[in-house]
This record gives sequence, structure tokens and C-alpha cells, in this order.
Amino acid sequence: MIRDYVPADRAAVNAVALAAFAQYAGDYADWPAFSAGIGRMADLAGDGDLLVAERAGRVAGAVVHVGPGRPRSAIYPDDWSVLRMLVVDPDRRGGGIGRALVEAALERAVRAHAPAVGLHTSPIMATALRMYLALGFVREHDLPPIRGVPYARYVLRLT
Repeated sequence: MIRDYVPADRAAVNAVALAAFAQYAGDYADWPAFSAGIGRMADLAGDGDLLVAERAGRVAGAVVHVGPGRPRSAIYPDDWSVLRMLVVDPDRRGGGIGRALVEAALERAVRAHAPAVGLHTSPIMATALRMYLALGFVREHDLPPIRGVPYARYVLRLT
């Protein structure tokens, strides 16, 4: 089940985010500082729609949809929707949770009349990247590395 975040989800969302990114601890320079930000994923609910995947009464994943006109990185136009921090509990991967979360976020973007949806990701996140490409996202250009990890901007045109 995909639903909106509620404050009672805070600890579980933050724990899933940390667990989801833990496999990359050796890839990021200054992992302690980077992971501190990851561990505050629930704070993003203030800037967008934090969607939660729940399985068997537990948070299994989450993603943030930042609609047009909401605060975002300068790498995205103001009229786009943006996807941030797709995370899935490592023990729940392979069951379609990530795809369901992204599809729910894309529905929000369509309802918000965004002409496009942007996201940034890294080749080290190979499974997520394959899913984004399968959904129609297209790589636009490289971005500066984040703590030593390469990133690029991807876009899905809706109009």
C-alpha cells in the first residue's frame, strides 16, 4: 500500500533510508556526514509529498515528490516535479515497491500539471537507474559528483 507520510512514520522512514543507502558506504567520501543527511529523510516532508510504502504494517520504502513551485535544487526548473530519495528496505527489494512508489509520485506530477519530472541518480544505484530508464526517464547531463560519487540529471517529459 502506498500512502502519505504521517509524523508517526518518522523513525521508520529514516531507518529505511539509512538501510537502503548502507550498501554505498564505501563509495561516498565522508560517509558519516553524508549518512547523517540520509538519516533525516523524513524532514523532506516539509518540502514535498513524502510517500510511504507499507507492507504488513511496516514502512518498506519511501520517496518524495516535490511539485512545481516548491523549494528544490537549482538544477531543476521551477515548473517541473522532482523525485527525491527513493528508498526501499533491503529486505523488501525485488517485490515492486520502488516501482510502485515512483508510479505514485508520477501520478502526483501529472495531477500537478508538471511538464516534466526530474531526478538525479548515480550509476552505482544500478537497479534504480534501470527502473528509471524503463519508465522513460532520459539522461540529460552529468552533474558535479556528490562526495566523490558521479551523478547525472534525468528527465521524464510529461507534455
